[in-house]
Amino acid sequence: MIKTLVKPNCEPQILVITPLKEGDSISRDTKKSLKRNKTPFEWISVMGKGNAYKNTAEAYRWYRKNHKSMPPFVIKIDNDLTTSRGMLDKMYNTLLGADKKCGYSYSSFEFYGAINFTFPARRFDPVLLQKQNYISSCSLIRSELVDRYGFITDDSLVGLLDWCFFINLLNKGYVGIPVKDTHFKAFSTPTSVSCWPNGGYEETVKRVLDKFVNID
Repeated sequence: MIKTLVKPNCEPQILVITPLKEGDSISRDTKKSLKRNKTPFEWISVMGKGNAYKNTAEAYRWYRKNHKSMPPFVIKIDNDLTTSRGMLDKMYNTLLGADKKCGYSYSSFEFYGAINFTFPARRFDPVLLQKQNYISSCSLIRSELVDRYGFITDDSLVGLLDWCFFINLLNKGYVGIPVKDTHFKAFSTPTSVSCWPNGGYEETVKRVLDKFVNID
């Protein structure tokens, strides 16, 4: 089920997609913080039985099929985030003025739940990206790259599908650009989208490396 939450009066520049588990809702803080942006965006939510990226991909395809044009940028925003003021604006302006080989912009973030840690928006490092994931799933991406390569939706890689996507873009010649004065806070609970699945982290990392990095 797909719902339109925010529709601007002018042509949207960003498509915001929030995937939901069945029965979940979007937190009040997420709604409030996203509205603190000036860049016109259209916001849709999608509820389904698939993993977060399957639902996101479904919503993206639905939007493209049912609208005359696609906003030039897309971002997945989970239902348990609080974004800094003007986060979308700054990520949008940074990416808008960047080289086309900069496929996405990313922010720093604080994660609370299974772990409590702050992840800085560090300088893009392609070698490090092939070893570990340091880029948030809630990054602003050029829509043309989603059209060309698609989101990664493999159930065996759940929990690291964002990492798979960014490594895949790196393999195609695209890099990311950090926006250091932006951040968001994720408050993970057992029912929230950003909650890590039970167990299997090391095994999932190995599958990611085998599929996207250790390629002949």
